[in-house]
Amino acid sequence: MHFLFTPVLNSVKDIAWGLEELGHNVTILENTIFDPNSSDAVNNKILHESLSLLAVDYVISPCFIPAIADICFAAQTSYISWTYDSPLTSLFTKSIFHPTNYLFIFDKDEYLRLKELQLPHLYHMPLAANISRVGALEISPEDECNYSHAISFIGNLYEHNKYNELVQGLPENIQNELKNYLSQNLCDWSHKRSWPTLSSNTTTFMKDTLGANPYAVAPLLDENTYLGILFLSRKLAEMERITVLNTLASILPVDLYTGSTSAFLQNINTHNSVDYYTTANKIFFLSKINLNITLPSIESGIPQRIFDIMSCGGFVLTNYQEELSDLFEIGTEIEVYHNLEELVQKCVYYLTHEEERLNIAINGYQKVCNFFSYPHQLQKIIEIVKENPS
Repeated sequence: MHFLFTPVLNSVKDIAWGLEELGHNVTILENTIFDPNSSDAVNNKILHESLSLLAVDYVISPCFIPAIADICFAAQTSYISWTYDSPLTSLFTKSIFHPTNYLFIFDKDEYLRLKELQLPHLYHMPLAANISRVGALEISPEDECNYSHAISFIGNLYEHNKYNELVQGLPENIQNELKNYLSQNLCDWSHKRSWPTLSSNTTTFMKDTLGANPYAVAPLLDENTYLGILFLSRKLAEMERITVLNTLASILPVDLYTGSTSAFLQNINTHNSVDYYTTANKIFFLSKINLNITLPSIESGIPQRIFDIMSCGGFVLTNYQEELSDLFEIGTEIEVYHNLEELVQKCVYYLTHEEERLNIAINGYQKVCNFFSYPHQLQKIIEIVKENPS
């Protein structure tokens, strides 16, 4: 089959790699970068012309791009999208209703929300890892010197968020509403956290005073929920990541790789962000404990970072997510924490119990190789699409 792969802003090209491993013909629109939240006339024209010139069976992309969906519908070409972010606001637009769309959602709760819209081709599909790309990397003595950490985390601190930008201008009662949500949910992963929803009074104030109009980007998403996510989810992510890192760093060595800056970090070995395709994988392999701190807006799903770490043979210690127990054997293939106390206990334990830690890392690696490689997951996607023609 012939696939046309469309690159997406802040995404990688591992889907195209996986399709080629399966033996399919893949054309990549190399000079186009599509944005889920905006439409580019030049990119749209290139895609339209490409569909006219090429005999394409499917267009495929990470995330869902409304402009691509519209063009594919007009050309009567099937469009496959596979999301890795939640919420992906572009999913809550009228373009999702095209019968030529095949929507694969990594987060089961977001899938269930969308299912209520009775879309023609909607499926839940966990993410994958590029085993072949990672396996081709070589670890040098210099790498071992630079990246052999006790505990490491690679990621954004999300210090640039709407809450920090606007909270000082909000009335005291609205500030209290937002602060109450943050304090009640901070570093509590013992239960699933649904998307935050603002009160109607707060939503009305924000729309009238701040010009915050959810219908500009997500007309199918309830406005109280959209603004709740906008103001609270990334702020909670910032607070949780800084709290987790500082708590561990007070008793253990912690290395952070990030493009973020924060005045609240304490006793942490902070490094610049690293290349996703190369250095990140070396850090995952060489670190004794790789932390995952999931974005609070991901309700039940397993983020890409976990699959990436496990594909390198790295040991993962992650906050609990509901779907983890569906896909992995906790304590055998991956480890979890539900609160800060458990996080500290397990870091101390696994830093001093190397054999157990390595066995879990090996088991996790084998599980991802056997069941969550890109060829494995893409083959499942292709079979679903072929069995459900538009």
